Amino acid sequence: MDLWFIIKERYMLLSVLLIITFVSLFLLLAIWKNRSEVPRSLTVIITVICMGIIILSLLALVFAISFGYNT
Repeated sequence: MDLWFIIKERYMLLSVLLIITFVSLFLLLAIWKNRSEVPRSLTVIITVICMGIIILSLLALVFAISFGYNT
């Protein structure tokens, strides 16, 4: 099976995961830029949550592509 065929077949799932990744990245960059105005504990909590979401969505992207590629 061709990789391009798998991406076309699962474009909706992949696009949702990419949107989640970009929104989390945007929130992470925004909170990191304005961290002087936000309490330190809130900055740490938001950073940890955003990093977790980014890592999990990237792992889900890899799993969605590799699972389809192997079947």
